[in-house]
Amino acid sequence: MKKTAENCRTEIEKYRIETEKYRAEAEKYRAEYEKRQADLDARFAAMSAEVAGIAKSNGMFAEDVYFRSLWRQKEFAGIHFDDVSDRLKSKITLPDGRKLEDEFDIVMTNAASVALVETKYRAREKDVEELAETAAKNFRLLFPAYKDFKIYLGLGALAFEDKAVIKAREYGIGLIKRVDDTIEYAADWEVKVY
Repeated sequence: MKKTAENCRTEIEKYRIETEKYRAEAEKYRAEYEKRQADLDARFAAMSAEVAGIAKSNGMFAEDVYFRSLWRQKEFAGIHFDDVSDRLKSKITLPDGRKLEDEFDIVMTNAASVALVETKYRAREKDVEELAETAAKNFRLLFPAYKDFKIYLGLGALAFEDKAVIKAREYGIGLIKRVDDTIEYAADWEVKVY
């Protein structure tokens, strides 16, 4: 049987209608998918904000614990300090035009020395590396009055990963940990002068 032009048009129209039907179904599924994805994105954003809030609260708690204890004791790494400050920050423009901004959780000072103590809820290896590589350098640039002072670095945390302790030993950074209601200097190595 020979196909006539009319038969061909009828078949083409039939395929066009089926194609439109499939496109409509695909569009419906795409809209449902986008709605579900938007719902998941909103839930994920809310959960991320909640986790970030918990992490920030934990960090603030750790900072408060160590600041209060160091302020009472005024001692770090066997050295007496006259003053203890928290959340000391500054911002400058360097000679090459770059901006430098940093905040130091706890700063202890006396006539010849400065102790910079970073606080964490949980100390990780990268925290130790960052402290060793940037804290003393940035502090001297941001606070030139202390450029000739001996600088000691400390890390106070409620928990320490094993690799963080190993790195702290390598860099000569003193560790401070909480034991019951007091804090303890936890390094059995000499704290390096930076």
